[in-house]
Amino acid sequence: MKHYGVVVIGAGHAGCEAAYASARLGVKTALVTVNLSEIGKMPCNPAIGGPGKSQIVREIDALGGMMGRITDQSMLNIRLLNTSKGRAMQVRRAQADRDAYKLHWKKTLEHTDGLDLIEGMVEELRISDHCVSAVRLREGLEIVARAVIIAAGTFLNGEVLIGNLVYPAGRTGEPPSIGLANSLRKLGLRMSRLKTGTTPRVNKRSIDTSVLERQHTSDVPLGFSFWREQRVLADDFPVYVSCTNEETHAVIRNNLSLTPNFNGLITSEGPRHCPSLEAKIVKFPQRASHKVFLEPEGRDSAEVYLQGIYTAFPPDIQDRIVHSIVGLEHAQIERYGYDIQYDYIDPTQLSPTLELDGIRGLYLAGQVNGTTGYEEAAGQGLVAGVNAARSVVGGPPFVISRTEAFIGVMIDDLVTKGVTEPYRMLPSRAEYRITLREGNADLRLSGIGHEIGLLDDRCYEQAMVRKSEIEKLLLHLKNERIGSNHPLNEALARRRTPVLTDNGASLYELLRRPPVRLLDLISDNDYPEDVLTEVEIEAKYSGYLEQQEREIERLRRMERLLIPEDMDYAALESISIEGRDLLSRVRPSTFGQASRIPGVARADLSMLAIILRQ
Repeated sequence: MKHYGVVVIGAGHAGCEAAYASARLGVKTALVTVNLSEIGKMPCNPAIGGPGKSQIVREIDALGGMMGRITDQSMLNIRLLNTSKGRAMQVRRAQADRDAYKLHWKKTLEHTDGLDLIEGMVEELRISDHCVSAVRLREGLEIVARAVIIAAGTFLNGEVLIGNLVYPAGRTGEPPSIGLANSLRKLGLRMSRLKTGTTPRVNKRSIDTSVLERQHTSDVPLGFSFWREQRVLADDFPVYVSCTNEETHAVIRNNLSLTPNFNGLITSEGPRHCPSLEAKIVKFPQRASHKVFLEPEGRDSAEVYLQGIYTAFPPDIQDRIVHSIVGLEHAQIERYGYDIQYDYIDPTQLSPTLELDGIRGLYLAGQVNGTTGYEEAAGQGLVAGVNAARSVVGGPPFVISRTEAFIGVMIDDLVTKGVTEPYRMLPSRAEYRITLREGNADLRLSGIGHEIGLLDDRCYEQAMVRKSEIEKLLLHLKNERIGSNHPLNEALARRRTPVLTDNGASLYELLRRPPVRLLDLISDNDYPEDVLTEVEIEAKYSGYLEQQEREIERLRRMERLLIPEDMDYAALESISIEGRDLLSRVRPSTFGQASRIPGVARADLSMLAIILRQ
């Protein structure tokens, strides 16, 4: 036997962040995975970030996690998205070198004190007196643990589907986790199945890029981590853009009976916001084309990922689909796309710490909770890792509110509402998304990261310096008033905004005007670009931010109204039967969480509030 404080099962994005966080907090940790060479693998597209996801990456970074730093070390191409929108809505997305990303994660974990890597397949959980006590490996090793984090991705009873072919696999080329799935079912957990898919990969030498739109990397310094110097990348690995056409759609429509998405082999739900190509053709028959992004896989790889054509057709049909697309007429497919079905655990059985109700010390993170996406998994992994470590040393639970971070929104959605399809973090899910910007994640969360022990002193001090510079510049803008004779009136006229009268205005009031830029108002500019950007956002969005702050404070008051863990909802006869059933199923920890449970009536919430006050 071996003894650890925390054992993490699975070394995908959730498992890596969980193991790193747990060990960094001083708890002896073991990371168990079926193949140590595949730590941090990107089985789907080789990209990090995008709307909703970029915010999570930067929040992980602000808290002291690693995804942002490792992305910066391995990225090939990075762009700012949503540039036609206001600055508060702009996010970054990077193409990563798939192999470099894995190597940087492996090196990081191998050099983390207190963390051991173990190659093996976990077959069974050992539970004693409603507490997790150990895990047993297929290889015969038993590991005693005070806390266990399951981050098994798509491996639980996973099966790959291509055409009419179905075979067991956690990912293509890797075995599924059947014993662990059965062990979880024996615990009486509510479990179901979901599906996801991937696209064909082609050899870049067989692509005619001369006829394709080219997306260049950013020509201004960009990166994800607040703690590394942002840089401009060489434009050697662009993304190219093509699109499907009527020939593509005809091939798909004429062969729907050959894909598991339509021949009855797939019975589970896939991600609605990332559907298969065949689903898009059927659901949107009026669309003449769909975009296809050709994404590079790595510096030393000739493979190109065809983002946008997720499909599980047989190989011969995939050949016809790919060859019908402009620029890909002679493309050589090196890997064919496939779908995968797998078990997941209903996340409403979890507390906001991601601990499983009724089994102390057992935490779940990533796709096993019904999510999809590297970023979503990593955010959960960090939270599970911190809480597992704290449960071992007797520390307080670590819970991120939905008012504090996109990570908090995601976890609250999972444990309160559950999932009916793979959950993807979208900006629209966050009520306070203007407040929870990717650019201010360090200002929001670095204090928390430093307090819990993940973020070191140097990084925390760096965030405090930036915060001080932002406050200093905002104070100057609010205190500096100018009148009608000031030379800035000429700049206001050029911006086609009203010039000043004798009453004058503060520079801050002028900056709130949409056409006015901050650099119009300050002549001596010694501030870093990220400080100027945050100050401009604070001014331009001040009305929205003030309104959101009032709403956030109202929600915080609701969250402070705690519900006892042993609340007997069945005995609350003043609440409807349906309301009691829903509350018993989710077991919310606060009144705020109860108010977000789908289906709980306002009348039931009013009665619950009265009961709690009594």
